[in-house]
Amino acid sequence: MTNNSVSYRRIIQLSLPIVLGGIAQNIIMATDAFFMARVDEISLAAVGLAGLFFSTVYVCGMGFSVGVQILIARRDGEKNHQAIGSIFDTSLLILTAMSLLLWLGMEVFGSAILERLVQSPEVYKAAELYLDNRAWGIVFALINLAFRAFYIGVSSTGVIIWSTFAMAGANVFLNYALIFGSFGFPQMGIAGAAIASSLSELVALIWFIIHTLVTKSHIKYFLFLTRKWQKQIASRVFSLASPVMFQYVISHAGWFLFFIIIEQSGERALAISVIIRMIYMFQMVPFWGLSSATNTLVSYVIGEGRSDQVIPLLKKVAGISIVSSLPFIFVNLVFPGQVLGLAIENKSSGLLQDAIPTLYVMSGALVLFGLAVTVYSGVTGSGNTRTALLIESVTICMYLIIAYVLGIVLKLDVELVWLTEPAYFILLGLFSLFYIKSNNWVGKSI
Repeated sequence: MTNNSVSYRRIIQLSLPIVLGGIAQNIIMATDAFFMARVDEISLAAVGLAGLFFSTVYVCGMGFSVGVQILIARRDGEKNHQAIGSIFDTSLLILTAMSLLLWLGMEVFGSAILERLVQSPEVYKAAELYLDNRAWGIVFALINLAFRAFYIGVSSTGVIIWSTFAMAGANVFLNYALIFGSFGFPQMGIAGAAIASSLSELVALIWFIIHTLVTKSHIKYFLFLTRKWQKQIASRVFSLASPVMFQYVISHAGWFLFFIIIEQSGERALAISVIIRMIYMFQMVPFWGLSSATNTLVSYVIGEGRSDQVIPLLKKVAGISIVSSLPFIFVNLVFPGQVLGLAIENKSSGLLQDAIPTLYVMSGALVLFGLAVTVYSGVTGSGNTRTALLIESVTICMYLIIAYVLGIVLKLDVELVWLTEPAYFILLGLFSLFYIKSNNWVGKSI
């Protein structure tokens, strides 16, 4: 980067690989849902709920890795490569230990949690089977996050594209093979979908390791050299990353509880929401990529001593977000049947027509999401992760209250309950904007 303001071109160059890499978990969940939609609505609903449960656990590591990414980007801005190696090695150890604990937690408590939250016995039984075979994939998923945080933090994001392609290809092939018993594999149904997803995480990890060794990135950035626990570095990583981790957990737990509220309205409402969520997750990918790039760029320019460039940078990212949302909104509003038809095989079941109003609501939330997450990323990228956690916590509480009133108290139709989404992004954006405008983040060292 130069000492001038960050250009639109630079934002897009950094964001695009992250956008493609950011679909990693989305591809896994969407692929599982795609194949299960061709089995029955019970399996589709079960994969949606169990996938959200796994995703809520996964974001413990994801949130932590975002904090690591911000710290690495700050050191990259300071041109301190040796410190980057120490941060990476420490975070790799932490994420590996965390993954083992989370795996154990899902094995011990996962079924009991699902049983208490899921109303339908059929959905619960299928979701439990999926989670039993998906839980061990958390180990590979979290180790992948350490590599992803490193490469985004040093603005070398090309490898993320290829690791995602490798993972996606493996996931599609193994899903088809293990669900339906193709190519000589056993027919395992929903359990096969879970095993396929876990194995695809391993494929991505192998790709990261090979790339790191072949490109000699481990030499340039002093990776894999830590021989003992470095308490001071670990403390700094935890101080910055743990609030982001809790923020991610709160956010995804809120969405999981939102789907539990939807489930109380019946299996059809849940099936519609799972389909909308599958589309939503794909269309949100550009904004998550821009968010991750914003975290890195904000931290980098602050590391270079250019805090005055943060707000102009956020304005540019917000403009890109608005433009990025327009094609999705146009397609959703003009061709709703075709969009939903990608996920719904049985067009005569009435599911497609019932889902159209919810697709319209989701489209309205999309542009608000892009704007809100941009400003919120400015808060996290500045290193004020505790403030970001407070903003998220307050917003999620209000989000769940609104969802509860609309879904449980008023018992409104599913598309009206989904109005909770745009309300959430309006609140998140306003709280984040107020903090950024206050300039209380200027001068903070991490």
